[in-house]
Amino acid sequence: MSAVDAAPDNRNRAMHARRTWIRLMEIAGALVVALLVYNGLAFNLALHGEDHKSRNPETGLLAGAEPRDLGPEDSPCAALFIHGFGGAGTDFAGLPERLAATGWRVRVMLLPGHGTHPRDLSRQAPDTLLTAVHDEVLRLRERHATVLLISHSMGGALSTLTAAELPIDGLVLGAPYFGVTYRWYYVLPPEQWGQLTGPVIRWVYKGKLFMQVNRKDAKEHIVCYTWIPASALRTLTRLGKRARSNETLEKVTCPVLALHGRHDIAASPRAMEKALDHMASRDKRLVWLERSNHHMYWDYDQEQVFQEVLAFAEKIRGAKNPAPP
Repeated sequence: MSAVDAAPDNRNRAMHARRTWIRLMEIAGALVVALLVYNGLAFNLALHGEDHKSRNPETGLLAGAEPRDLGPEDSPCAALFIHGFGGAGTDFAGLPERLAATGWRVRVMLLPGHGTHPRDLSRQAPDTLLTAVHDEVLRLRERHATVLLISHSMGGALSTLTAAELPIDGLVLGAPYFGVTYRWYYVLPPEQWGQLTGPVIRWVYKGKLFMQVNRKDAKEHIVCYTWIPASALRTLTRLGKRARSNETLEKVTCPVLALHGRHDIAASPRAMEKALDHMASRDKRLVWLERSNHHMYWDYDQEQVFQEVLAFAEKIRGAKNPAPP
């Protein structure tokens, strides 16, 4: 082919490359605009999304999120309930009342940044949340000889970290978060997606649509934020990483009861099982729940969960406060 014949082909290739480049720039621009619109809408929805929810007129907290104290103040045994990410004490359904009725002093705490507004959640660092749990435990230790931690989801990571650092007499891990359940269609681990998209996606929708409980009627009773700041998801990821580290797990020596839905699509059953296996405790028990999703305290295995926790609490009480001969 002569140089004269090749010239049109070169011009065509150049024009094609230019059109391709322009199209890619148009797509990139559209994505930028879409992200700006999404973040703007998400911010406004997050800003006003909690306004319609019922609140305690005295505290301003979301109704049902208030910290609670139940049971006899002079009991030698106390239990601290530590809820999950974006949630509140309603994560535990009626279990606090059931345990208090057996003579335990019960404290249902509210983690910093929760029960108020999602913006407050974005300001919390892992150590802020962990310090709040430590403070609650130390206050209980001042008045009670036995302290039991009962947790859900992220509360399980916080409980594990606390049990590795403070003297705890027993640990109940309810659907504990040591990592997100992986599905093949995620391609990458969910935590990695969070790291990649965090700088550009500022808010993530949760709401009742993504509340993982098989009993649909239970959703109305579970207090949680509708929108979650992406920065808070990174805090959650860091907590899970610290909680599942061998350095942490080797320091957990108290008795442990773990309960987990076998098909939990939020907190990874596999990560939980691996973490439990690496805990140094000689007294560990795992209960698989066949009909429950992530919110196991509310799900179809609820009575089994309650009975397991009550029996475990009674065992802890008996070990620390044996009946007289």
